Amino acid sequence: MMRKRMIQWAAIAVLGSFTTAQADINVAEGLWEISNHIEMSGLPVKIPDTKITQCIDKTRIIPKTDEKINKYCKVIDQKIDGDTVSWKMECKNNMHSEGSVTYHGETFEGTITTTMEVPNMGTMTMKINATGKRIGECKKDKESEDK
Repeated sequence: MMRKRMIQWAAIAVLGSFTTAQADINVAEGLWEISNHIEMSGLPVKIPDTKITQCIDKTRIIPKTDEKINKYCKVIDQKIDGDTVSWKMECKNNMHSEGSVTYHGETFEGTITTTMEVPNMGTMTMKINATGKRIGECKKDKESEDK
């Protein structure tokens, strides 16, 4: 149970909340569906794929997660090169992530690689392949659509 909770926490944390003033990135603002395929080294069971919906705009170009999780993580580097956003993040509990997402207007793809120290298991690496597609307009209260 502890192992499952650590993995779920890590998956959520690596998709933390980022902001940027970059206005030229090719992202269609609106409601997006984000799918995550998670692979974890050394884990004998498959982690189920996840889907979330999120309002994305040019100031929130990486999906936001639960505020409770975000308070444990800190972006230590973020860059935008054309339509690609990349970042490095450190979280409490010896967890580190690096990732990038490339936008193509109404779709994106990206990867996030996270390493973490898991008690009684040592260092584990998790790779998330993320894809997203715009599915509609956001409501006026963007926070109410975040899942």
